[in-house]
Amino acid sequence: MSRALAFLRPETVDEAVALLQEHGDEAKVIAGSTALTIMLRNRLIDPSVLVSIGGLPGLRDIGVTGGVLELGALATHRTVERDAVVRGAIPVLADTFAKVANVRIRNAATVGGVVAEADYASDPPAALLGLDAEIVARGPDGERVIPARDFFVAFYETALAPTEIVTKVRVLVPAAGTGAIYEKFVTRSCEDRPCIGVFASCRQAGPERYTDVRVSVGAAAETPQRFPDLEAEASETDLGEDVRRAIADGYAERIETLDDVRGSAWYRTEMVRVWVRRALESARLRAASLDSEVA
Repeated sequence: MSRALAFLRPETVDEAVALLQEHGDEAKVIAGSTALTIMLRNRLIDPSVLVSIGGLPGLRDIGVTGGVLELGALATHRTVERDAVVRGAIPVLADTFAKVANVRIRNAATVGGVVAEADYASDPPAALLGLDAEIVARGPDGERVIPARDFFVAFYETALAPTEIVTKVRVLVPAAGTGAIYEKFVTRSCEDRPCIGVFASCRQAGPERYTDVRVSVGAAAETPQRFPDLEAEASETDLGEDVRRAIADGYAERIETLDDVRGSAWYRTEMVRVWVRRALESARLRAASLDSEVA
């Protein structure tokens, strides 16, 4: 038999943090509720208290300050997808959020929710990792900034403390001329979660020479994967077919892929080879196009 479930609505972030302290493991934070509702329905979690932060002021704001894009934790995927500031500053981020599920889900799911849940098969975490995003959280001891590379710890596990709440995500606006893309490969339907998701970016530094190469792979393992040493091998090269293939093979060999209904571990490994190579080619072409526009 299900037990009584208290639904609490704090009016400030600090009040929400205090409620998490008070109720401990019995409390769960709820915002867009796209994931939490499923977990409750399937009895994967059984909290006695839900702390609703959906009405907290100031957490839906989006803006650029000092070359840094800030996304409020309560900004929805649909808002990020369509926001002119996001599209002007980091278009690949808007494109990534636009590829999540369907419009109904994107109208409810939030930026803070998608990072706090740390679902391995979500689209935005791979892009956020590739963009060196920072997750800002508020807890009993005040504000804490957690780099994306340290935030996603394991399967549905993050570096957030139980009494911390995500308040915003910060992303440094890439240098002018950066070409970036997020490629999503699905095996079942256009609205499905990814079997593989690949973020890639680079910047043209001269004729047939590309720098600041980045690659992040999501949905293949428990957490999004990125290998700076392999990125460094691709930087200051022509990003030709041989380079792209070598980097793709390196990612495929290092990632400990998983099995689920979207594909076996073996299949995912092979798709990493394919989609890392394709994403790098798309990023290279975009960077070259931007460079020619400037010229």
